[in-house]
Amino acid sequence: MARSNYSFEKRQKELEKKKKKEDKQKRKQEKKQVRPEEDTGEGSTLPVVVAEEEPERLLKRAAQHLCAKLRELLVSQRQVNLAVPGGRSVAKIFSEMLQEEVDWQRVQLFIVDERLVPLDHPESNFKLLREHLINPLVKAGRIVAENAHPFIFNSADPEESIREYERILGEHGLRYDVILLSAGEDGHVGALYPNHHSLADSHHGYILMDDSPKPPPERMTSSFALLQTAAVAVVLFVGEAKREAFKQFSNPEMPLNACPAKLVRAISDTTVFTDLA
Repeated sequence: MARSNYSFEKRQKELEKKKKKEDKQKRKQEKKQVRPEEDTGEGSTLPVVVAEEEPERLLKRAAQHLCAKLRELLVSQRQVNLAVPGGRSVAKIFSEMLQEEVDWQRVQLFIVDERLVPLDHPESNFKLLREHLINPLVKAGRIVAENAHPFIFNSADPEESIREYERILGEHGLRYDVILLSAGEDGHVGALYPNHHSLADSHHGYILMDDSPKPPPERMTSSFALLQTAAVAVVLFVGEAKREAFKQFSNPEMPLNACPAKLVRAISDTTVFTDLA
């Protein structure tokens, strides 16, 4: 009995120690975040810009860079959390990533943002990830399917959907290590839109909305605070339609509220890939 009590007390102390460590890490992450309303353009990091006129070549280079960063982090970390969006350019990057040597068994994949649709819906970002990267890797025995985490929307209890996805991410540190973002025509990333409440929300986790400026209105997104936990960011500005957004991103006078993609300026290891420079 005494041994049982000792084990219980020891376990409680371990849990308390773990919680203190997580709280300290969260405070550290929050300290480095640049809030939209505080952004003055000063002290932010100037990203490396990789320009390539040929889109196919550009996306291949982006995939190679992304995988190089994964390998680099895996040297010093037991695992890496990678967050990805959807989109045609991203699908091509996934296909190129299959050619790269990465210890995928040590990579956990999360969705940056998602439309509130079934996982097999044509517009599901997770479906894109599964078909273009996860399924081929699983078939080749390079990853287990459980390493890819979908956001499962529960229409009966939407907030529970958020809590569950945050719980899963919490099992892996409640942070991202590497993020891949694809900027929209208005400079949005994920479902964080210019001058929209999604960008102003200070929650460290995931956000639901039913008023997305871009259809469909019902979406989930990683919050501003969560995206800025990443150590590495890769941002895409691909296609003529993104020219104005890239111009805004490159303009030091443009506030973050007007161009959410500029949130990556708080991440020291940021690389922009574009065919517009």
